[in-house]
Amino acid sequence: MARLRGYAISVSVVMALVLSGCGDDEPDLPTAAEAEVTLKNHINRALEIISADDVKITNPGGRDIPCGDGRYKRTYAATARDRITSGDPNTLVLMLNGALDGLAEYEAVTTDLTRMDLANKRLHTKIILSSPGRHEISVQGETECLPAA
Repeated sequence: MARLRGYAISVSVVMALVLSGCGDDEPDLPTAAEAEVTLKNHINRALEIISADDVKITNPGGRDIPCGDGRYKRTYAATARDRITSGDPNTLVLMLNGALDGLAEYEAVTTDLTRMDLANKRLHTKIILSSPGRHEISVQGETECLPAA
């Protein structure tokens, strides 16, 4: 009988632990700061992969931007120059997209010849690739609205 009671208690404890996760409305989300680390890494690596030159960080990020409901987003941006290719803006955007594809699966949200808006739902990041002129590169990114740290 004592053995059966121990079994019943064990089953109750396991069920309580299993069911405690059932009431969550959303899966575990990273904080805005955690997603920003990924965002910065992807932007910096993409510029490195295409051998961008004269890289300037135009928005260093690092601050929470309120979205409401206790959520925040983070941003990051850089510009650079291309000195290797012909500098064609369309080619530069495609090269950046190819570099990002090697890092994570970003989906194109909108595209035109010199701009591509990308998003990665799993990583909660968005990146805008653009080339405003020959040999000019601009990359801007932001996280989705996420919980604060």
